[in-house]
Amino acid sequence: MLQNIDLIHRYLSFSIKNQFHLNIDLEGEYTFTQNIVSKKNIIAATFTSTILSYPELKLFLSALITEINNGKCSIDFIRERIRHFEGTEPHPERKII
Repeated sequence: MLQNIDLIHRYLSFSIKNQFHLNIDLEGEYTFTQNIVSKKNIIAATFTSTILSYPELKLFLSALITEINNGKCSIDFIRERIRHFEGTEPHPERKII
C-alpha cells in the first residue's frame, strides 16, 4: 500500500470529484499507518472540519477508505478507475478549501 500512496490519493480525489463535483484538498484528511494488531498497513481517517461539515462526503470517503483497507479495492481496480475518470467529460466543480 505504501508504494501506491500517490495513486490512492489520486483515486480518492477523482472519486470525490466524480461523485460530488467537488475539488477538495485531501491533505490532512487521512494518513497511512500500521494496524497495531495485524501489522498491516492501513489508511486512517483524520478528517478535518472540511470533510466533517459534509456528512455525505464523510460517509463516502470513509467507505472508500474501508474498501481499500479491507482489500476489496485492488491497485489494479484503482488504476482502472483513474483511467476512467481521466477519460470522462469534466463536470462543473466547486472548490472547497
